[in-house]
Amino acid sequence: AGTTVTVSGALIAIGSRPLVLLATDSVTINAGATVDASSGSGSGARKGAGANDSACSPAGGGLSDLGGAGGGGGGGFGTTGGQGGVGDLNNSNPPATAALGGGAGLAQATPNVFRGGCSGGPGGQGEVPPAATGGPGGDGGGAIALIAGNRITIDGDVFASGGGGRVTSGPDGFQEGGGGGGSGGMILLDAPGIESDGRVAANGGGGAGGGGNVGGSIGGNGTTLDWNQPAEPGMGDPAPPNGPAGTGAPGTAFGSASLDGKSSNLGAGGGAGGLGLVWIYGTFNGSGRVSPV
Repeated sequence: AGTTVTVSGALIAIGSRPLVLLATDSVTINAGATVDASSGSGSGARKGAGANDSACSPAGGGLSDLGGAGGGGGGGFGTTGGQGGVGDLNNSNPPATAALGGGAGLAQATPNVFRGGCSGGPGGQGEVPPAATGGPGGDGGGAIALIAGNRITIDGDVFASGGGGRVTSGPDGFQEGGGGGGSGGMILLDAPGIESDGRVAANGGGGAGGGGNVGGSIGGNGTTLDWNQPAEPGMGDPAPPNGPAGTGAPGTAFGSASLDGKSSNLGAGGGAGGLGLVWIYGTFNGSGRVSPV
């Protein structure tokens, strides 16, 4: 907090509580600077500030099945996430039914508390060694508030995107379901005048790929690069000669369409995390891009 608050570099916010930058006069995000409360999976994994709030409507987990598990559902927040794919389509191993994917996390009623987004559901377990698990769900994006008495200027970036669904690698990931992606978080901009030529995004993470022989790949993290770029889907293990396992869903961004993980006999892909929320109070000007709008 201060009379003025200026961000001129990379500000990454983690922890259990949201990030608030408060100025009695002005908040400025300089060109080339970033305020980022996104969550991430894989290298540099982190959970954004205020993510995975207890008020979230949980995404469903995929069913376990020795013939190929179901994928986890994507987390929902501003919009509903994606459905996890179906495993064991040919009913090859117990239980003698297809392994349903986890249900999508639902869009939330308009929150009355400032909070972050919601995690994806876990994929089901495929095989039965002691350490075997399904792919964990990705974390939801965190929460950022920029509040100023006179003006907010954004020439850089403000991100609160969700993390990609995850996997269990190696033999313990045999025919697992991929985890669902986390939803985008929440961004609040509150000032009489808001001038933005930058990017503001709270997008969802991609679903992880199904297991095959040695586990799939993690879903891409929601964008911290561009406002309308969907996260990459996690790929199912090629698993020759009977593969591939199911691909996860691409993450959500402005204009996204396909949210559901792909079904497969060898372990299904996870669903995408839904969009987060961007609240704007004040007069918004400039060429800046916002997702969701």
